[in-house]
Amino acid sequence: MEYFNTHYYYRKRWFETAAREGSSNISDPGVAMIRAFSLVFLDRVSESLETLKPFLSQQKCAVAAIRTSIYAHNHCHVVDREAISRLEALLIEESRHSNGDPFYEALYHYLANNYTMSLSILDEIKSEQSLVRVQCLLGWIHLSLEKNKIANRHFLTALQQNKNNAEALLGEVLSLSPTDGLNKVNSFVVKYPKGVIPLMEKMKLQLANRQWDHAVDTSLRALGIQADNIVALQLRALKMVIDGKYEESLPVLKKLHSELERQEPKAWWLFLKVVSVFSRCCGKNLLVLLELDRFAKSAMRTGSHVLHVLIEVGHLHFLAGRLGEAETIFKEASKDDSASASLTHLSIVHLALYGVTAEVREQVELLTELDEKKENSEVLLLRAKLSLGNTVELLDKAVSTQQSKASKHRFGTEYLIDLDPELLMRISQMYPNTTFGDKRRIRVLNLVVETCPGLIDASLDLAKAQIEIGDYSDATNTLSNVIENVDPTNPHAYLLSATLHLQQGDFELASMKLEHGLSNNLKIREYPQYHLLNGLVHKHKGNDILCINNIKQAIAHGPGGLKLTQKELGTAFAELSGAHMRLNELKLAAQDLKEANDLLKGTEHESTVVIAKAQLCALEGDVRRALALLSEIPKENPNYIKAQMQKADVYLNNLKDGHGYANCYRKLVENDPNPDNLVLLGDAYMLIQEPELAVQTYEKAMLNSAGKTNLSCKFARILVRCHLYQKAIKYYKSSGDDGCLELAELQLKLNQPDKAEQALADVPLSKKAFILAKVYEKVGDLNKALNTLKDAQEESGRTDLAMSTKLCQQMAVYANLLKDHNAAIDYYKRALHYSPGDSSIQIALAKLYMEVNDWNSCESLCKSLLAKDSTNEPALLMVADLALRRVDFATAMAHFSSLLARRPDYWVALARLIEVARRAAKLELALPYLTMAKSIDQNHPGLHYCTGLYNWYKGNFQLAVNCFSGARGDPEWGSQAVHNMIEICIDQTTAQKLLAELKPKNQDEENGILLLTSFVRLATKDRSEIEKAIIDFTTLTNNETHRVGATLGLGMGYIDQGQSARAKAVLKRLAKYPWTLEEADYLERCWLILAELYIQAGSQQQASDILQRVITHNLSSARAYELLGVIAEKEQNYLKAGQHFLQSWNLCREKNPSLGYKLGYNQLKSKRYADAIATCQRVLALHPDYPKIKKDIFDKAMPRLRS
Repeated sequence: MEYFNTHYYYRKRWFETAAREGSSNISDPGVAMIRAFSLVFLDRVSESLETLKPFLSQQKCAVAAIRTSIYAHNHCHVVDREAISRLEALLIEESRHSNGDPFYEALYHYLANNYTMSLSILDEIKSEQSLVRVQCLLGWIHLSLEKNKIANRHFLTALQQNKNNAEALLGEVLSLSPTDGLNKVNSFVVKYPKGVIPLMEKMKLQLANRQWDHAVDTSLRALGIQADNIVALQLRALKMVIDGKYEESLPVLKKLHSELERQEPKAWWLFLKVVSVFSRCCGKNLLVLLELDRFAKSAMRTGSHVLHVLIEVGHLHFLAGRLGEAETIFKEASKDDSASASLTHLSIVHLALYGVTAEVREQVELLTELDEKKENSEVLLLRAKLSLGNTVELLDKAVSTQQSKASKHRFGTEYLIDLDPELLMRISQMYPNTTFGDKRRIRVLNLVVETCPGLIDASLDLAKAQIEIGDYSDATNTLSNVIENVDPTNPHAYLLSATLHLQQGDFELASMKLEHGLSNNLKIREYPQYHLLNGLVHKHKGNDILCINNIKQAIAHGPGGLKLTQKELGTAFAELSGAHMRLNELKLAAQDLKEANDLLKGTEHESTVVIAKAQLCALEGDVRRALALLSEIPKENPNYIKAQMQKADVYLNNLKDGHGYANCYRKLVENDPNPDNLVLLGDAYMLIQEPELAVQTYEKAMLNSAGKTNLSCKFARILVRCHLYQKAIKYYKSSGDDGCLELAELQLKLNQPDKAEQALADVPLSKKAFILAKVYEKVGDLNKALNTLKDAQEESGRTDLAMSTKLCQQMAVYANLLKDHNAAIDYYKRALHYSPGDSSIQIALAKLYMEVNDWNSCESLCKSLLAKDSTNEPALLMVADLALRRVDFATAMAHFSSLLARRPDYWVALARLIEVARRAAKLELALPYLTMAKSIDQNHPGLHYCTGLYNWYKGNFQLAVNCFSGARGDPEWGSQAVHNMIEICIDQTTAQKLLAELKPKNQDEENGILLLTSFVRLATKDRSEIEKAIIDFTTLTNNETHRVGATLGLGMGYIDQGQSARAKAVLKRLAKYPWTLEEADYLERCWLILAELYIQAGSQQQASDILQRVITHNLSSARAYELLGVIAEKEQNYLKAGQHFLQSWNLCREKNPSLGYKLGYNQLKSKRYADAIATCQRVLALHPDYPKIKKDIFDKAMPRLRS
């Protein structure tokens, strides 16, 4: 186990531990090499060289030992050149011998991070590929290169040789997903019950699966084996901090620090990781931050030269409120910081110290310029704080950036560091205090609380936002988690819980929450909100005296600066006056309102008391008084709209007066006919079912929204939904460029391309390029569509990468439709230049390569995609398609089977698998996949199509038609399903009905329908219909897409007319035509007819060559084998003819008696009498109305068999 342990700790960069583990078995060259490398990284080079010295003379590992010694010398502070020269000379001498073990040289390159060289050496050990150590090393290299699937294969191969090998067991676990790895790691733990490493990895996997409790249990097991285990200590401390148990975590953190100092004193990165993760998850708890100072000092002791260390330590000072120290360290770091990270943190500190100054603004503007990708969350937050852009957009981008960074890791320390809950909290606080802002805030805080449920401030802010938007259920859960699991003494949680229940009208629960809060923390009485809420509870209990007493106490309360906010003060006086009114103490009520007006005079909450008084009047039944009070609020007041809306509700709900309801909104419009108020009025009309008045109001809103083109577009969209297209067009025209673009799209939908082009006349090309191109595409002018996009790209100057990418993609589509494949390929490559690594573009390019038969380029691109994402389904599908096009049926079947094993309802892959199975003459292999797909979705059009395809190839034509019919209406499968139905039942009446269902979208599809129509005409055998079909076929032979099908039809037409020579001349054009999957069926039929014509002309060899081409691409072609039998029979090679006829007879599933006759005849002629008799019996059993075979073959074969 020495090699396993040493290697494990070396990989973790625990070099002290690795060196200690390696000292126990210094005779193993592998252990010695790992120990030597570890010592080098600990600056103990002389020890490293001493470790290697015994192996310099051992032939099997001398080369590796010498290389490692040179590596060690090169890492000395003062390099001994003479020693290196001697070692290099010795290396040359040793390299001449071939008796060394290449494994150790490969191990050296692996340890030196030279993976390519290590792999090349291991590849040469052909005879030893089965060795466990070789397979394991291959696995670790591929795991280091993040090629987990390849690594897993190597580890599994090693386990086949030695199922208990620790290296292979661990490698297998680490190469799997967290879920699969967790399932496997248990067997590893069982096999090594006294080992701590399996438990360490199990902890990490449990954490990756967010199984915190299980991970803690495992950490306790690990500590039972090794009391100073660093991983277990860190996990326990992290769990405590995550849960908000900060004081409990302190002794564990102390222990962790002392163990790190004892076991890995020089590993500054281990100390720093503790600082990074705990500082971001502890909610700025000063006790935890103070403990982290120890780790920061340890990291600085050996890593002060590292920029990242300085930044993290400065960040720790900032979180602890030591802004001066943070400023000093960030200034020092910014001297060498090319990435500007320290300058970003310095700007944050300056903003906290000095507020918004010119210097801070300049720093942030500089950082904005340097942050080209706009992916620095701290910079985005600074810009939002300084209002340098759309605040919400900047904050949203900052959040998505953090999530994106974190998603690159499994859940664990790296995930938490990159997610940075502390930063997310700061971001959430910047969202505006509006419903929209609260929803954004909730999204961010949910992420924080899910990750760190112990962050009380995050939970409280989340609950406040949830209450603000009326999401009471989630707010209840949030607050319950705080009280039950985090801090049962937190007063704010109880106050918010009481507020929530009051808003829900659950006064008993509100009262209970306040009582629980008091019993858990007596200091809650110091908060004025406690008394206000108590007063509201008493009010609803009917005890107005206690209500008054509590509210008065809340208004007068304020020790230590704890006072009601202006908003709460307005509510308090409104409730106080309401209580007096309920006690009929009108003078006192008036006094309350007067005092409230005095305190809130000039503030935005002055009208709150008036509105509250009106509400109380309404509750007491004094609706008119309530309306009068609300009417007193002037239109200039910020609460005016709220007052009018409340009046409207009184009219509608209390007085059931729809006219009065709408009149309140009309007053809003009369006082301020702005678009927003008009929209409110329009909505009101819609509510009381007055659509005509609503539309008129929306029209006025648009007329009054000069310059607000977004409103014009909004109203136009409403009218489009009402099918009032002409009015919608009018509004679109007055809404600027955006409206013109939407208008053009509408007119395209209405099939008015000319008007769409007119609508776009004054819109800049950069905005209208795509829609204008669609207009030209609609009228069939693809060249003009392509040129429009070219002009747009030239105009944009390629500065907008996203726009340039999109333009190139669409230009590629148009170029491909124009059959200019080279140009299309070039456009896709240019798109990839603007957006490197965009998989959607790579997929499109790969499809184009396949279309133009550039299979090598297609395969190379697919392999590149799969190297990044081994589950990329389009790439996997194309790799399988390539195998099919290369007529490698076995490989194609394997690829399609693999795709369907992962996703049985991948209909495209299923259809392809059926095609492969048919061409490989193994159609029965497709049945299990159909059954599996059917168990998932029995009614999917894709399943109907695939089932139809299977039955068509099986010869069950009626069943196939029924299945295809089930897919007819589907946008994806319908067109091809109808096409196949026409091919099967090609009588004119049925076919004409089916043809009418096909709705061509472009000229190419129209030509496809014309081709099908012409085949239907041929099937009638009517001379005039055949002549019409020949005319259409002749026209279509000039069309590249339909050339093969048209040539087939032309040949068939000439044969029907008795012009075999002309048919042969036409079909000979395709004798050497390249086979493609898209035209395979038509091409194979051409070849079969041509072969038959060659046979008739006595050109047996030419016919045979063509038939072999058919069989190469389609092993299930019964007709091809039949014609080969005819050729053999003409050559009097009856044995060979019988073999071909037997193959054909089996492929057509014994349904053709004449083919059975030919088979029996050739068996008779080749003196295989028993086979001939058996064939006759089979034919007569299946086709009793075919007696000819008995007389000609059976009766002749029987006596010869007896003789």
